[in-house]
Amino acid sequence: MRTTIIIASLLFPALLSAQEVISLDDAFASALANNYQIKINQNSQEIAENSVSIGNAGLLPSVNVNGAMGGSVTNTDLEFAGNNPPVSVAGAQSVNSNAGATLNYVLFNGLSGQRTYQVLKINKLVADEQSRAAIEGTLLQVASAYYGLTQAIDQEGIAKENVEISKTRYERAKVANELGTAIRTQLLTARVDLTADSSAFLSAELQRKTALRNLERLIGTSLDPNIKTEAIDLILNDWSIEQLQQEAIDNNASLKNLELKAALAEKNLQLSWSNVFPTISLSGGYSYQNQQTEAGIVLSNTSTGWNGSLGLSYTLFNGFKNNTARQNQKVLLESSELQLEDQKLQLSTDIQNALDAYKQSMRVIAFEESNLEASELNLERNSELLKAGQITSTEFRDAQIAMINAEIRIVNAKISVKLNELEIMRLTGQILSTE
Repeated sequence: MRTTIIIASLLFPALLSAQEVISLDDAFASALANNYQIKINQNSQEIAENSVSIGNAGLLPSVNVNGAMGGSVTNTDLEFAGNNPPVSVAGAQSVNSNAGATLNYVLFNGLSGQRTYQVLKINKLVADEQSRAAIEGTLLQVASAYYGLTQAIDQEGIAKENVEISKTRYERAKVANELGTAIRTQLLTARVDLTADSSAFLSAELQRKTALRNLERLIGTSLDPNIKTEAIDLILNDWSIEQLQQEAIDNNASLKNLELKAALAEKNLQLSWSNVFPTISLSGGYSYQNQQTEAGIVLSNTSTGWNGSLGLSYTLFNGFKNNTARQNQKVLLESSELQLEDQKLQLSTDIQNALDAYKQSMRVIAFEESNLEASELNLERNSELLKAGQITSTEFRDAQIAMINAEIRIVNAKISVKLNELEIMRLTGQILSTE
């Protein structure tokens, strides 16, 4: 997977900067390859995975080697018992050297090593689920930025279209004023509306540029300044609340994370009982020692050999620390189980809210599409009436604004549907499968 990400990180910048249209899948793939927070989460996963080993759990022996060498130069006066004459040596040299290897292995410590290994494996799974939840959250941010760009592009297009309508109206008013068939007030009103619409277009253009930069920041890739997003295709998903809730229980990353933390608390409680038992350890090694001196009866002394020992240790009393630790672990286990149940209730509520919002947005789209059609016909009719002088410029302006608002509302409703759909996918643990 990491190799795939590296290759994607090399390819996606070139691909996205060259294409004219970016899809949501493209944005997701680029984010998975280039987003820094996603990479940090993946590194956390790797650290947790590297920590899962029997050696890290203390189930393997430790081997130590040591060596030392020293010397001295001294003036030595020796007197012996019996008839041996005294000895005096000036500048007597002595050299001491030793080396050895020692192996230590815990034979039994209340199954602490085995339980620690189980804890490490659960920690790895916790890191995986935490990373998945963080990546899903990042992808949801990418989707929000992507549809924010979609909204900005559409609003810029609407604003541009609106400027064209107001420009046409202004040109007609200008000609009518020159021919004397319209009063100057109508010309000034048309000019004010054209200026306002031109200003709104400049604002929409800035919003598009800002939205583009926001998306680039999340996907870690530069895009063509004029890139477009795909048209929003809406397909009604026939979801049932029971189906979504079951999928959430089976796949939701936050829920899985809390389930693993509850299992981790249980393992830590078991681990705290290891202190009840004694520790039996085995040690053995090989040693070499050599001593050489220029003064004394023994001028050289060398010893080599094997050594070994079997030890037992047991803590009779440590101020009830072990008992307190076990009590605290029981409380932590209870808290983790309560958090799990609370998350299940919260997840059920979130799914119901997201599904209701999704269905409501679909209904709003159906309503707004009908309203947009009526607004377009109304604007077309008012344009003819304005030409014939049967309505005022204010009435035409009202029809123009009504159509603009209808176009904006339908775009917003479509985006709302897609974001609610993705939120449901995230809650049910399926957003990564859409990539």
